[in-house]
Amino acid sequence: MGITVYAPAPTPNDEAARERAVMASGALDARDDPALLELVEQARQRFGAGMAAVSILSRDWQYLIAAAGVTSRTYSRRMSLCGHAIITPRAVFCVDDARADPRFADNPVLIDGGQVRFYAGAPLVDAGQMPLGTFCVFDRAPRGDFGAYEQMHLKHFAEAAITRLAVRRASPPGA
Repeated sequence: MGITVYAPAPTPNDEAARERAVMASGALDARDDPALLELVEQARQRFGAGMAAVSILSRDWQYLIAAAGVTSRTYSRRMSLCGHAIITPRAVFCVDDARADPRFADNPVLIDGGQVRFYAGAPLVDAGQMPLGTFCVFDRAPRGDFGAYEQMHLKHFAEAAITRLAVRRASPPGA
């Protein structure tokens, strides 16, 4: 593998508070939650994407706590497209073709694996307005058709995932 010029996402200014919110949310304990798994499968089908996930960013890692169409579940945050998505927590972050986008063309994960060309991620924003991660859909094929209507629906999936995480946190263990 050659030297790349890929630059990872910047760290949010409020990263310490964001990390505390991730820990308080219990999201990392929600791995393979049936309701979240159902949501990602619905999103994958709704958007005709090969893959969908609920991604939580914590410290140096990205954890896919619920995923469809994905085999690996933990990634370096430095290579994460979701790391870019949480920088603007009110907007859906879209990359139509990662190989053609100069920000991501040299990302080693994309070069070596070639598994992501299209990506759209809606930040998972908690009640304290902290982005915990994203609800994302992605594919091996590039796309250019993820407009305002699709972005609105992806935001709805993100809101449903945040609601599920809040319900889990409020429920007694085993409920």
